[in-house]
Amino acid sequence: MVSTMLEKAGHDGVGRAGGADGIGVIPHPRDTPAPSQSPEQTEEASAEPELPGHRTRLPRLRGWWNRRPSRELRRRVPDPQQIRTWALAHRALLVAITTTAALTTSDTSFAGMITERTPAPNHAQRVAVAYPPQLQHTPPSARRLLNAIANGERLREQAVVAAAARATLERAKAEAAAAVAGEPQPWIAGAAPIVPGSPIIPGSILPGISGFVLPARGVFTSGFGSRWGTFHQGIDIAGPIGTPIYAVATGTVIDAGPAQGFGLWVRIRHDDGSITVYGHMYDFFVSVGERVPAGMQIARMGNRGDSTGPHLHFEVIAGGRHVDPLHWLALRGLRFE
Repeated sequence: MVSTMLEKAGHDGVGRAGGADGIGVIPHPRDTPAPSQSPEQTEEASAEPELPGHRTRLPRLRGWWNRRPSRELRRRVPDPQQIRTWALAHRALLVAITTTAALTTSDTSFAGMITERTPAPNHAQRVAVAYPPQLQHTPPSARRLLNAIANGERLREQAVVAAAARATLERAKAEAAAAVAGEPQPWIAGAAPIVPGSPIIPGSILPGISGFVLPARGVFTSGFGSRWGTFHQGIDIAGPIGTPIYAVATGTVIDAGPAQGFGLWVRIRHDDGSITVYGHMYDFFVSVGERVPAGMQIARMGNRGDSTGPHLHFEVIAGGRHVDPLHWLALRGLRFE
Protein backbone atom coordinates (compact mmCIF):
# COMPACT_ATOMS: atom_id res chain seq x y z
CA MET A 1 0.00 0.00 0.00
CA VAL A 2 2.91 2.33 0.78
CA SER A 3 4.54 1.61 -2.53
CA THR A 4 1.29 2.19 -4.26
CA MET A 5 1.02 5.67 -2.63
CA LEU A 6 4.59 6.53 -3.55
CA GLU A 7 4.05 5.52 -7.10
CA LYS A 8 0.92 7.60 -7.17
CA ALA A 9 2.80 10.53 -5.73
CA GLY A 10 5.55 10.07 -8.32
CA HIS A 11 3.03 9.94 -11.10
CA ASP A 12 1.32 13.10 -9.76
CA GLY A 13 4.69 15.03 -9.84
CA VAL A 14 4.67 15.73 -6.09
CA GLY A 15 7.62 13.66 -4.86
CA ARG A 16 10.00 14.28 -7.72
CA ALA A 17 12.43 16.08 -5.45
CA GLY A 18 13.72 12.67 -4.62
CA GLY A 19 14.40 10.96 -1.38
CA ALA A 20 16.31 8.16 0.27
CA ASP A 21 15.47 4.51 0.00
CA GLY A 22 12.52 5.15 -2.28
CA ILE A 23 10.81 7.48 0.16
CA GLY A 24 9.55 10.69 -1.52
CA VAL A 25 9.73 14.24 0.05
CA ILE A 26 6.88 16.63 -0.52
CA PRO A 27 8.26 20.24 -1.00
CA HIS A 28 6.73 23.32 0.69
CA PRO A 29 4.36 25.24 -1.55
CA ARG A 30 6.64 28.41 -1.40
CA ASP A 31 9.58 26.39 -2.79
CA THR A 32 7.57 25.08 -5.62
CA PRO A 33 8.47 26.90 -8.87
CA ALA A 34 5.68 28.74 -10.54
CA PRO A 35 4.31 27.07 -13.59
CA SER A 36 5.69 28.44 -16.80
CA GLN A 37 3.45 30.97 -18.54
CA SER A 38 3.27 32.18 -22.07
CA PRO A 39 4.26 35.81 -22.95
CA GLU A 40 0.63 36.68 -23.53
CA GLN A 41 -0.32 35.46 -20.06
CA THR A 42 2.61 37.41 -18.44
CA GLU A 43 1.60 40.69 -20.11
CA GLU A 44 -1.99 40.20 -19.06
CA ALA A 45 -0.94 39.48 -15.47
CA SER A 46 1.31 42.58 -15.20
CA ALA A 47 -1.19 44.97 -16.66
CA GLU A 48 -2.74 47.43 -14.14
CA PRO A 49 -6.38 48.16 -14.13
CA GLU A 50 -7.18 50.93 -16.53
CA LEU A 51 -8.45 54.25 -15.13
CA PRO A 52 -9.42 57.50 -16.90
CA GLY A 53 -6.18 59.12 -18.13
CA HIS A 54 -4.15 56.18 -16.86
CA ARG A 55 -2.33 55.62 -20.13
CA THR A 56 -0.99 59.28 -20.19
CA ARG A 57 -0.32 60.14 -16.52
CA LEU A 58 1.47 56.99 -15.42
CA PRO A 59 4.40 57.23 -17.91
CA ARG A 60 4.90 60.90 -16.96
CA LEU A 61 5.06 60.07 -13.26
CA ARG A 62 7.51 57.28 -13.92
CA GLY A 63 9.71 59.56 -16.04
CA TRP A 64 9.74 62.32 -13.40
CA TRP A 65 10.54 59.80 -10.66
CA ASN A 66 13.51 58.48 -12.61
CA ARG A 67 14.77 62.02 -13.36
CA ARG A 68 14.60 63.43 -9.82
CA PRO A 69 17.31 66.11 -9.27
CA SER A 70 18.12 64.87 -5.79
CA ARG A 71 19.43 61.58 -7.09
CA GLU A 72 21.59 63.31 -9.67
CA LEU A 73 22.95 65.77 -7.09
CA ARG A 74 23.68 63.00 -4.63
CA ARG A 75 25.59 61.15 -7.29
CA ARG A 76 27.62 64.35 -8.08
CA VAL A 77 28.68 65.18 -4.49
CA PRO A 78 32.37 64.23 -4.20
CA ASP A 79 33.50 62.18 -1.30
CA PRO A 80 36.18 63.47 1.15
CA GLN A 81 38.93 61.56 -0.63
CA GLN A 82 38.12 63.26 -3.92
CA ILE A 83 38.09 66.69 -2.23
CA ARG A 84 41.48 66.01 -0.62
CA THR A 85 42.95 64.92 -3.95
CA TRP A 86 41.64 68.03 -5.74
CA ALA A 87 42.99 70.34 -3.00
CA LEU A 88 46.46 68.82 -3.25
CA ALA A 89 46.44 69.12 -7.02
CA HIS A 90 45.39 72.81 -6.89
CA ARG A 91 47.12 73.96 -3.72
CA ALA A 92 48.92 76.80 -5.53
CA LEU A 93 45.56 78.20 -6.73
CA LEU A 94 44.08 77.94 -3.23
CA VAL A 95 47.05 79.79 -1.72
CA ALA A 96 46.70 82.63 -4.28
CA ILE A 97 42.96 82.98 -3.63
CA THR A 98 43.47 83.02 0.14
CA THR A 99 46.22 85.67 -0.10
CA THR A 100 44.10 87.90 -2.33
CA ALA A 101 41.15 87.67 0.02
CA ALA A 102 43.34 88.56 3.01
CA LEU A 103 44.81 91.61 1.28
CA THR A 104 41.37 92.79 0.13
CA THR A 105 39.98 92.43 3.63
CA SER A 106 42.88 94.43 5.08
CA ASP A 107 42.00 97.40 2.83
CA THR A 108 38.34 97.37 3.83
CA SER A 109 37.04 99.58 6.63
CA PHE A 110 34.35 97.98 8.76
CA ALA A 111 31.91 99.84 10.95
CA GLY A 112 33.17 100.14 14.47
CA MET A 113 36.81 99.32 13.69
CA ILE A 114 39.56 101.54 15.07
CA THR A 115 42.24 102.43 12.56
CA GLU A 116 45.00 104.98 12.13
CA ARG A 117 44.37 105.33 8.42
CA THR A 118 43.45 108.78 7.08
CA PRO A 119 39.70 108.93 6.40
CA ALA A 120 38.51 109.40 2.84
CA PRO A 121 37.01 112.76 1.87
CA ASN A 122 33.54 113.35 3.34
CA HIS A 123 33.69 110.18 5.44
CA ALA A 124 33.61 109.82 9.22
CA GLN A 125 35.98 107.39 10.92
CA ARG A 126 36.53 106.21 14.49
CA VAL A 127 39.87 107.13 16.02
CA ALA A 128 41.62 105.67 19.05
CA VAL A 129 41.24 108.83 21.15
CA ALA A 130 38.40 110.45 23.06
CA TYR A 131 37.42 112.68 20.14
CA PRO A 132 34.07 112.61 18.35
CA PRO A 133 34.06 111.17 14.80
CA GLN A 134 35.96 113.53 12.53
CA LEU A 135 34.73 114.57 9.07
CA GLN A 136 37.38 115.44 6.53
CA HIS A 137 36.15 117.91 3.94
CA THR A 138 37.51 118.14 0.42
CA PRO A 139 39.45 121.43 0.20
CA PRO A 140 37.75 123.89 -2.15
CA SER A 141 39.40 124.42 -5.50
CA ALA A 142 41.01 127.78 -6.20
CA ARG A 143 39.64 127.69 -9.74
CA ARG A 144 36.24 128.89 -8.57
CA LEU A 145 37.79 131.85 -6.75
CA LEU A 146 40.01 132.73 -9.71
CA ASN A 147 37.00 132.65 -12.02
CA ALA A 148 35.13 134.93 -9.64
CA ILE A 149 38.06 137.38 -9.61
CA ALA A 150 38.28 137.33 -13.41
CA ASN A 151 34.56 137.95 -13.70
CA GLY A 152 34.81 140.84 -11.24
CA GLU A 153 37.70 142.31 -13.24
CA ARG A 154 35.65 142.18 -16.42
CA LEU A 155 32.76 143.93 -14.74
CA ARG A 156 35.07 146.61 -13.35
CA GLU A 157 36.71 147.13 -16.74
CA GLN A 158 33.30 147.64 -18.27
CA ALA A 159 32.48 150.18 -15.55
CA VAL A 160 35.75 152.06 -16.22
CA VAL A 161 35.05 152.25 -19.94
CA ALA A 162 31.50 153.46 -19.32
CA ALA A 163 32.68 156.11 -16.83
CA ALA A 164 35.33 157.33 -19.27
CA ALA A 165 32.71 157.62 -22.00
CA ARG A 166 30.50 159.73 -19.72
CA ALA A 167 33.45 161.94 -18.77
CA THR A 168 34.33 162.42 -22.42
CA LEU A 169 30.76 163.38 -23.21
CA GLU A 170 30.67 165.94 -20.41
CA ARG A 171 33.95 167.48 -21.57
CA ALA A 172 32.70 167.63 -25.13
CA LYS A 173 29.55 169.42 -23.95
CA ALA A 174 31.61 171.91 -21.95
CA GLU A 175 33.91 172.59 -24.89
CA ALA A 176 30.96 172.99 -27.25
CA ALA A 177 29.28 175.44 -24.90
CA ALA A 178 32.51 177.43 -24.58
CA ALA A 179 32.92 177.51 -28.34
CA VAL A 180 29.36 178.78 -28.86
CA ALA A 181 29.95 181.50 -26.25
CA GLY A 182 33.20 182.51 -27.94
CA GLU A 183 35.31 181.52 -24.96
CA PRO A 184 38.82 180.03 -25.41
CA GLN A 185 39.04 176.24 -25.48
CA PRO A 186 40.64 174.85 -22.31
CA TRP A 187 42.82 172.27 -24.06
CA ILE A 188 44.40 174.87 -26.32
CA ALA A 189 46.06 176.45 -23.27
CA GLY A 190 47.26 173.01 -22.12
CA ALA A 191 44.88 172.72 -19.16
CA ALA A 192 42.64 169.73 -18.82
CA PRO A 193 38.93 170.53 -18.91
CA ILE A 194 37.13 170.36 -15.56
CA VAL A 195 34.01 168.21 -15.44
CA PRO A 196 31.55 169.52 -12.80
CA GLY A 197 30.21 166.80 -10.49
CA SER A 198 32.76 164.22 -11.61
CA PRO A 199 34.22 162.09 -8.73
CA ILE A 200 37.60 162.09 -10.49
CA ILE A 201 38.65 165.47 -11.87
CA PRO A 202 41.59 165.00 -14.25
CA GLY A 203 44.38 167.43 -13.71
CA SER A 204 47.13 168.54 -16.04
CA ILE A 205 50.68 169.75 -16.17
CA LEU A 206 52.07 172.35 -18.50
CA PRO A 207 54.23 170.97 -21.32
CA GLY A 208 57.73 172.21 -21.91
CA ILE A 209 58.97 174.34 -24.76
CA SER A 210 58.95 171.30 -27.05
CA GLY A 211 55.30 170.64 -26.26
CA PHE A 212 55.96 167.29 -24.52
CA VAL A 213 55.70 166.08 -20.92
CA LEU A 214 56.76 162.97 -19.02
CA PRO A 215 54.01 160.33 -18.92
CA ALA A 216 54.18 159.97 -15.09
CA ARG A 217 56.18 160.89 -12.01
CA GLY A 218 57.81 157.92 -10.35
CA VAL A 219 60.80 155.57 -10.13
CA PHE A 220 62.30 154.17 -13.30
CA THR A 221 62.47 150.38 -12.77
CA SER A 222 62.89 148.66 -16.13
CA GLY A 223 64.23 149.69 -19.51
CA PHE A 224 63.79 148.85 -23.17
CA GLY A 225 65.34 145.56 -24.38
CA SER A 226 65.71 141.90 -23.45
CA ARG A 227 64.28 140.87 -20.10
CA TRP A 228 63.48 137.46 -18.57
CA GLY A 229 63.91 135.64 -21.87
CA THR A 230 61.64 138.04 -23.80
CA PHE A 231 61.93 141.49 -25.32
CA HIS A 232 60.56 144.34 -23.22
CA GLN A 233 59.21 146.85 -25.73
CA GLY A 234 58.80 149.75 -23.32
CA ILE A 235 59.87 151.19 -19.98
CA ASP A 236 58.35 150.83 -16.50
CA ILE A 237 57.76 153.67 -14.08
CA ALA A 238 56.73 152.58 -10.57
CA GLY A 239 54.55 154.58 -8.20
CA PRO A 240 51.62 154.30 -5.82
CA ILE A 241 48.24 153.23 -7.16
CA GLY A 242 46.36 156.32 -8.30
CA THR A 243 49.45 158.23 -9.46
CA PRO A 244 48.40 160.52 -12.37
CA ILE A 245 49.29 159.50 -15.93
CA TYR A 246 49.54 162.23 -18.58
CA ALA A 247 49.41 162.37 -22.34
CA VAL A 248 53.00 163.05 -23.43
CA ALA A 249 51.85 165.09 -26.43
CA THR A 250 48.73 166.34 -28.14
CA GLY A 251 46.90 163.69 -30.11
CA THR A 252 43.82 161.55 -30.62
CA VAL A 253 42.87 158.52 -28.55
CA ILE A 254 42.76 155.40 -30.76
CA ASP A 255 42.33 152.73 -28.03
CA ALA A 256 40.97 152.87 -24.49
CA GLY A 257 39.89 149.74 -22.63
CA PRO A 258 40.94 146.18 -21.70
CA ALA A 259 44.01 144.71 -23.40
CA GLN A 260 45.72 141.32 -23.17
CA GLY A 261 48.54 141.46 -20.61
CA PHE A 262 48.01 145.17 -19.91
CA GLY A 263 44.77 145.00 -17.93
CA LEU A 264 43.66 148.43 -19.11
CA TRP A 265 45.49 150.53 -21.66
CA VAL A 266 45.26 153.78 -23.66
CA ARG A 267 46.88 154.42 -27.03
CA ILE A 268 47.25 157.92 -28.47
CA ARG A 269 48.24 158.84 -32.02
CA HIS A 270 50.11 162.15 -32.03
CA ASP A 271 50.30 164.80 -34.71
CA ASP A 272 53.73 163.63 -35.92
CA GLY A 273 52.38 160.09 -36.53
CA SER A 274 54.00 158.47 -33.50
CA ILE A 275 51.91 156.36 -31.10
CA THR A 276 52.32 156.18 -27.33
CA VAL A 277 51.01 153.28 -25.23
CA TYR A 278 50.06 153.43 -21.53
CA GLY A 279 49.40 150.13 -19.73
CA HIS A 280 48.53 148.51 -16.35
CA MET A 281 46.32 151.45 -15.40
CA TYR A 282 43.85 151.45 -12.53
CA ASP A 283 41.37 153.43 -14.63
CA PHE A 284 41.30 156.08 -17.36
CA PHE A 285 39.24 159.17 -18.26
CA VAL A 286 39.35 159.33 -22.08
CA SER A 287 37.51 157.59 -24.91
CA VAL A 288 38.32 156.52 -28.44
CA GLY A 289 38.22 159.45 -30.85
CA GLU A 290 38.73 162.08 -28.17
CA ARG A 291 41.25 164.82 -28.81
CA VAL A 292 43.59 165.28 -25.81
CA PRO A 293 46.21 167.98 -25.20
CA ALA A 294 49.77 167.43 -23.99
CA GLY A 295 49.90 167.23 -20.22
CA MET A 296 46.26 166.21 -19.73
CA GLN A 297 45.71 163.49 -17.13
CA ILE A 298 44.31 160.54 -19.04
CA ALA A 299 44.49 157.80 -16.39
CA ARG A 300 45.72 156.68 -12.97
CA MET A 301 48.53 154.21 -12.27
CA GLY A 302 47.50 150.69 -11.25
CA ASN A 303 48.56 147.06 -11.04
CA ARG A 304 46.26 145.39 -13.54
CA GLY A 305 47.22 142.74 -16.08
CA ASP A 306 50.57 140.92 -16.02
CA SER A 307 52.20 143.10 -13.40
CA THR A 308 54.42 142.55 -10.37
CA GLY A 309 53.51 145.85 -8.72
CA PRO A 310 51.87 149.24 -9.35
CA HIS A 311 53.58 150.90 -12.29
CA LEU A 312 53.09 152.44 -15.72
CA HIS A 313 54.25 150.53 -18.78
CA PHE A 314 55.03 153.14 -21.46
CA GLU A 315 55.81 152.40 -25.11
CA VAL A 316 56.59 154.51 -28.16
CA ILE A 317 55.95 153.38 -31.75
CA ALA A 318 57.61 155.56 -34.37
CA GLY A 319 57.85 154.76 -38.06
CA GLY A 320 55.86 151.54 -37.51
CA ARG A 321 58.28 149.99 -35.00
CA HIS A 322 58.97 150.14 -31.29
CA VAL A 323 61.73 152.50 -30.21
CA ASP A 324 63.42 153.13 -26.87
CA PRO A 325 61.13 155.56 -24.98
CA LEU A 326 64.06 156.93 -22.97
CA HIS A 327 65.89 157.97 -26.15
CA TRP A 328 62.67 159.28 -27.71
CA LEU A 329 61.92 161.45 -24.65
CA ALA A 330 65.54 162.60 -24.37
CA LEU A 331 65.39 163.98 -27.92
CA ARG A 332 62.50 166.14 -26.69
CA GLY A 333 64.33 167.40 -23.62
CA LEU A 334 62.73 165.06 -21.07
CA ARG A 335 64.55 162.80 -18.63
CA PHE A 336 63.69 160.79 -15.53
CA GLU A 337 65.49 161.89 -12.39
